[in-house]
Amino acid sequence: MEISFLKTFPPVTRLYLSISIIANFLVFFNLMNPTQIFLNYQLIFSHFDFWRLFSHAFFFGPVGVKTIFYIFFFSRYSKALESFSFQGRCPDYLYLLFTGNSILVLLKLFVPEASFLGPALTFMIVYLWGKKNAQQQINLINMFHIRGSSLPLVLMIASWFLRQKTLKFDIMGIMAGHIYYYLEEIYPRLTGGQKLLSTPRIFKDFLVTCEIIES
Repeated sequence: MEISFLKTFPPVTRLYLSISIIANFLVFFNLMNPTQIFLNYQLIFSHFDFWRLFSHAFFFGPVGVKTIFYIFFFSRYSKALESFSFQGRCPDYLYLLFTGNSILVLLKLFVPEASFLGPALTFMIVYLWGKKNAQQQINLINMFHIRGSSLPLVLMIASWFLRQKTLKFDIMGIMAGHIYYYLEEIYPRLTGGQKLLSTPRIFKDFLVTCEIIES
């Protein structure tokens, strides 16, 4: 049965959060071992565990401040990004997450210890929201006002201050977000409208088949 609060989220964000909550629930109650879903190149290519290319992005680690921190910020800014910047474009937003995940999987080559990239994906979303809402004022804990463009940096500093040891993942997320932003926003401007990223039909077909959106 769907958790009622998930109904407040747009379709793709709701889908991601639903899978993530289930994955973290199963691990918390020892119904699933994290080693079954972590990102490992050798297992992918030697044992054909292709689900690991995606499953790693739904797990945020043991329940604690870090996990709550990332799930909260993903839900908040993914909801905002999908509801406004991608309003009525669910397949495009799903393709954004797919592309971001693909970039992060490649970046793991330089960060071997990155086995679960849910935190990095969260930072990618926060970075993209900040780029698209650069001048928007954000009130942090009713004490500080910052611009949207400064949010990723502030969150990185907060994560470091809390000694969460996730700086590498945060940087990976920002790099993935910047690469996506360049390909989607900057490159077309430099080439007279030519786009490198175009959402394949299969993403809409998937959402329609799963009855997440209407055809």
